[in-house]
Amino acid sequence: MASIRRSVLTLCALAVTGLAAPTDVRAQEEDEVDPATLRWVFKGDFSAVFARGNAESATFGVGATAHRKWERDELKFEAGWIRVSTGTVMRRAIGTEGDFTVERDVNTETTAENLFARARYDRKFSDRWFGYTAADWTRNTFAGIESRLVAALGAGTQWVDTDRTDFSTDYALTWTFQQDVIENPDIATNFGGLRLGYGFRRDLTSTTEFTSRLVFDQNFDETEDRRVEWGNSLTVDINDVIALKPSLLLQWRNLPSLGEVPLFTPGGVDTGTMILAPLEKLDTTFTLALVLSL
Repeated sequence: MASIRRSVLTLCALAVTGLAAPTDVRAQEEDEVDPATLRWVFKGDFSAVFARGNAESATFGVGATAHRKWERDELKFEAGWIRVSTGTVMRRAIGTEGDFTVERDVNTETTAENLFARARYDRKFSDRWFGYTAADWTRNTFAGIESRLVAALGAGTQWVDTDRTDFSTDYALTWTFQQDVIENPDIATNFGGLRLGYGFRRDLTSTTEFTSRLVFDQNFDETEDRRVEWGNSLTVDINDVIALKPSLLLQWRNLPSLGEVPLFTPGGVDTGTMILAPLEKLDTTFTLALVLSL
């Protein structure tokens, strides 16, 4: 944990250093920018589904984004949390066949949960090239990840940058600090790697925006360990403040974390033994959220 904290502080220092440009240069750049853009932009989203009665379940999600652009710089923060709880309803009758009351017990447990936080600072070198530094943190215990922090330092290419369309690719060296729920002795928890990705935005109409983001991470320490995160979303404005946003996120890892599973005999008899086995490689998350823009 001490090493993780040091890495976060280092990334923050890099971002602050990049932002701390000389006062006269910063003032000159801001004079050239549309005054309407010289402010922080905040967006928050909320999604929830609840069921009660013969079945019990609750899905709750929140997210937030804050970013600001200057003439050549951009700073962005993102965070989100999704939690799914499922209740097992147990009903029993108390009394006799002709005179009874029904009691209801619910055993509720969390069946899915995912938290993440990201920070990224970009600096333009020209209309085509830029450099960036970023830090991504996630916790997904159901995927076997207690904590994973990825620090990245790299560059990118801006292929398209218009009012309607934005497309860029980026490439970075990374260092990962990972703590699994169940440790895998065959894979290092701290390792260097390579990150490739793209970001795409397209205004389909005056009120509809499509965005797509892909991140590919390669582990240098274990070449079979590769991760892909691909997210797509469609934002439909209801008015100037509120929008509806369906999103689909695919997260794939070639060497997933380990989980404990009960061992049964070929005849279906529980041996009472728990063994370690790889979890699923692919996680799929679909959300439908209301977005508030400030």
